[in-house]
Amino acid sequence: MKAENYTLPNVKLAEFEGPLDLLLHLIRKSQMSIYDIKISEITAQYLQYLHSQESLVLNIAGEYLVMAAKLTEIKGKLLLPHDEEVIEEEDPRNDLVDQLLVYQMFKEASEGLKSLEKERQTSFTRPEMEIPPNEANRLAPGVKISDLQFALQKVLARQALLEPTYRTVKAEEVTLEERMSEIKKRIFDLKQCCFEDLFIGHFSRETLVTTFMAILELAKNHQILLEQPARKQSILIKLGEV
Repeated sequence: MKAENYTLPNVKLAEFEGPLDLLLHLIRKSQMSIYDIKISEITAQYLQYLHSQESLVLNIAGEYLVMAAKLTEIKGKLLLPHDEEVIEEEDPRNDLVDQLLVYQMFKEASEGLKSLEKERQTSFTRPEMEIPPNEANRLAPGVKISDLQFALQKVLARQALLEPTYRTVKAEEVTLEERMSEIKKRIFDLKQCCFEDLFIGHFSRETLVTTFMAILELAKNHQILLEQPARKQSILIKLGEV
């Protein structure tokens, strides 16, 4: 049977930020759901794209080849006959789905920050005021994307310990707008709460993702403020200006 040829992205490998970036691009281009990746098709596209590159730079090729091996391994596991006595088995795609979801969230967050930075550059502001020395120490350090990433990784690690050994793909339990409303109400009632507290409960991973996206959206719209007393400490969430 002749292998199918796919229309490949007209982008050089070096222009992708890494194998997850390339994989996410191929998934979007094929109009697939991240939660239900057609692994045989996406593996074929990924390998075909790598083969289409005239030369792979040694220092960046390694991680792409590791991902190629991982995709091939997942494909092989899905093709293996399943034990009929086991009702539910761990989907071999789950770890890859989790990596893609986290990567997608931070890619969108990074793009949002770049957009805000461009807006700031086109607006005129008064000269920056000097902060009196006695007031400087009262200002909490700003929360960076890397801090949010660290906080989310802790949440996902805790969730991995709590969830059963198997799971099925579920429909989204709550919409982004609903979760934003719930978070705003909670902050209004409590005045402030820790980042991790918004993820406590028997949530699906899809709801965890929705919760994180809701936090980013509320922060972007200045409806909540994110503060961190010191690096690696819990991020505090307070009501914003709106």
